[in-house]
Amino acid sequence: MTKSFIHIIAIALAVTLVTGCAINRSATADGAPLARQVTASDHCGLTAPGLVYISNASELDRLETLPSGNLSMNQLRALDMEQEHLVLVGLGQKSTGGYGVTLESAEIVDDVLELTLNTRKPAADAMVTQALTTPCAVIAISPEDWKRLRVSGEGLDTITRER
Repeated sequence: MTKSFIHIIAIALAVTLVTGCAINRSATADGAPLARQVTASDHCGLTAPGLVYISNASELDRLETLPSGNLSMNQLRALDMEQEHLVLVGLGQKSTGGYGVTLESAEIVDDVLELTLNTRKPAADAMVTQALTTPCAVIAISPEDWKRLRVSGEGLDTITRER
């Protein structure tokens, strides 16, 4: 093998490694997390499973209209909506207590912000409240460097949203 051929292979490997590091990341350019859980509630008011994407204060106002919603609106209004957007992920209406959802991880993979969630449901023999609940989590996300949002987790249908 010639020396120039070896140099070309070395450069190709270096470019591949650098590109691979740039495609998958779990923090913003300044080191902040891509996502963080702000709050959770057993009664957020979303009767169907899914997500609500909130990118400004007027969209945040719509959360107050949810039936039987129990979210801390003051806490959500304190966020800088230019720096972080919100994703409300709801499990839908449940017939008992004991259900919940929490953020496990966030990563950008090929222009897709992937949020992985943990879902909790009561054990079959657990003593739980006998009341309708609408459990959810509110997650603050970085609005930078992604084009699609994918939310998934065990027991949760994968939801994809274009920005």
